[in-house]
Order: sequence, then structure tokens, then C-alpha cells
Amino acid sequence: MEKKKKKGRMTMKKLQRAAALIIGLLIAVLVLGCDNSSTDKPKDPEPQKPKITLNYEPVKLEQGKELSLAKINNTDKIVITKTFHRTGAMTKIGDTIYIRNANTGTILEAKLEDDNLKITNAEFVKDVPEESFLSNDGKELIYTDAKRKVNAVASDGTSKPFYEKNVRGMVGVPGKDEAVSFYNAQAIVRYAVADGKVSQEIGTVIPKERDKLLTTPDGLACDGQNVYLFGSTLDGKMSVGAVAAYSLDGTQAYILGRKNDPDRKPGFLASAFDVAVTDDYLFVFDGNIRKINIFNKKDGSFVDRISADKLFDGQNDVQMMPYGGNQVLAIVKESSSKAKEAGSGDKVFMLKL
Repeated sequence: MEKKKKKGRMTMKKLQRAAALIIGLLIAVLVLGCDNSSTDKPKDPEPQKPKITLNYEPVKLEQGKELSLAKINNTDKIVITKTFHRTGAMTKIGDTIYIRNANTGTILEAKLEDDNLKITNAEFVKDVPEESFLSNDGKELIYTDAKRKVNAVASDGTSKPFYEKNVRGMVGVPGKDEAVSFYNAQAIVRYAVADGKVSQEIGTVIPKERDKLLTTPDGLACDGQNVYLFGSTLDGKMSVGAVAAYSLDGTQAYILGRKNDPDRKPGFLASAFDVAVTDDYLFVFDGNIRKINIFNKKDGSFVDRISADKLFDGQNDVQMMPYGGNQVLAIVKESSSKAKEAGSGDKVFMLKL
């Protein structure tokens, strides 16, 4: 009996010694692991390849400045418009571009990847009329339906009424829960946006009684500081282009255009077909003489211009959209004969000053 007890005690001691040895080994491993922590740190993630890697080429402007120009592949043969449209045929939220596709009567989602414009959702919105404008309030897409009512569309494709009245154009005010709108010769009005739709009117930004200021508005842009109304007006008996810049509280900043008016900033515009407002500049496409005029956004001073014939083969169906920084995405309609022959869709460019 005594021998069995001794044997049991010896076995217990062996187990204890084995357990102690295992614990010691574990501690050693942990210590070694701590000592090597400086060499075994998780590696920083490899820098990701930028989504957009454009091959810019320098282009001299008329007054000597240099514009960077990149041609982008229209990989899905998008046709943005069948007839020229001046009140917004594309807009951008985040890195998603929304384009009214004339071939399909839809609004599609697209993205730039490397030097390719690619469709990510061909039917984000269906049954979109050709005269519909596109813009956004910073959160959701805004467009007009066949009844000219303004709808907002969330990222999941659900649609809801945004504004019930008939307007020619409406854009969100960047950085604010607000929107501004215009309808032909009526005043440019500022509204609050609440619960995903237009609520009360805040005030008039550009008055209805514009006189010689801007008699026929065609489009509207807003950068969060100023509202830019563009279109045509009379210079004597001649119709010319004009851009009116007003602060959101209704204070006139400057007017561009009108050759013979001493109150206008320099830089005569035969027309103002489209405007893109970047961080520092106003890009104004003069479709009548096919030139892109560039103005300093701060004070309206003339910067430079370039012949669009040189860039776009003489086309005057050009849509522009600010893309961030001082970049402008431009989509140029192919001539009908070339489009039918090649079936390549519209030409796409990025301009950068």
C-alpha cells in the first residue's frame, strides 16, 4: 500500500514538472515574440493604384497659358444627347457620374477607371425625357420627369418628389441643405431643403427684372458661394452670351459678356451654351464661335480662351461638368455621319488648368 502511495506521488511530481516545463516554454515563446515585435510589425498596406490615370497632353491657349487635355475612352458608347441641351445633362456625386443617355432614355451611372468611362448601372432611372436636366443636392440625384416635376433619386434607385412646381433647372447648394431654381424669365429663387425635398423659400438670388443683365437664361450652376445664371442677352440689336454671378444673399458679384457694355467684365461671349464652375475658374463654352473661355471665378476677370475646333473637331454640342479641383469633364457629340459609321458614342475629354 505504501509503495502505491509513493508511486502516485512520483507520478504527480512528474506531471507537475511537465506542466512547469510546458508553461516555461510558452513564456519563452511569448517573450521571444515580444522581443521580435519591432521586426514583425504588420506591414503598411501597399499604395493602391489610383482609379484615374489620365494621359494629359499640354495645349497652348490663345493668351499663352497651358491647358492639360486628356482623351478618355467611351468604352460603352454612351450618347449623352440627341439635341443640344444646356441645363445639365450630367452630374457627379462622390466618384459616381450620372449621365442622361439619349440612346436608351435612361439616366445611367458611370465611373472613370484609368482612362475609361464605364457604365456601372445602365438603367439607374428609366423613361427620362430628352429635355430633363440632371443635378444633385449633394446627397441624391435630381432630375425632371415627363411632367416636368422634379424628383430625387437615392443611391438605391428609389425615387421621391423633390419639388412639385415646373422649373427649367434646379441645383443643390454645395455644403448646405438648400437648392436654387429658375424658370425662363422668372426670378432665381433659393429654397431650404428638409426631409429630402424642397421646403420653404429663403429668398430671391437673381431678380426677375434683369433688364439688359440676362434676358434669356438657359442654365444654372452653384458652387456654394455664388449662383451662376448663363444664357443670352441683347447688345444693341445683337444677341450675345452672358453669365451673371450673384452671391446667395442676392448681391451681384459680376456679369460676363456684352461687348459694348462698360459694366461688363472683359471677354466677349457670342453665346454661353454651357458653364462648368471649378475651384478657381469658370469654363464657359461659346457654341456660336466654338471657343472655351476661362474666367477667374473670384472676380470674373478674363484668364484665357481656346478654340474648341482645335479640341473637338468643330462640334458645338458640348456638355461640361466640374470633376474636382480645376478639372472639367467634357462630352462632345459626334457628328451624325461619323456616329452612324463608327457607332462609337460621344467623345469624352478631361480638361485641367
